Amino acid sequence: MSTPFDGSQDGGAARMRLNSVPADPGGGGTSAGTAKVDTQRLDGAANALVELRGDTENVDNKADEDTLGAVTGLNRHTAPGPPEGGSWATAGSLMTMDLRWGDQVVNLKRMLQDISDKLHTSSGHYTRAEQEEQARQASIHTPFG
Repeated sequence: MSTPFDGSQDGGAARMRLNSVPADPGGGGTSAGTAKVDTQRLDGAANALVELRGDTENVDNKADEDTLGAVTGLNRHTAPGPPEGGSWATAGSLMTMDLRWGDQVVNLKRMLQDISDKLHTSSGHYTRAEQEEQARQASIHTPFG
């Protein structure tokens, strides 16, 4: 079995064959082992998530107000007693649904904040790594200037 490093089979001088690398590595990437990270886009995405978190809170507050209004409306014309102590089963179900909705909103807001924090942290790490590499490159002295 021959290998790319075997000598010529005809007894001539030993030759070495090298595999070549295609000019375009494909996939639209740059050179192997490097990554280009746009920290401004990471920060922009993180900030958008913070804004989405605030919008989520506003929508939740509006849903709470609307649900409370519906519960009060359903119970307004029930048997004697305060409207909030009414007997409509639908009103109680709406309140149960509102509590579950609130739990889900809290969970969503927590996830949005967590992802935003991680994006900001990643951006900071990439920025620091780039600054450290630039400083390292600047500190290299060669006899060629």
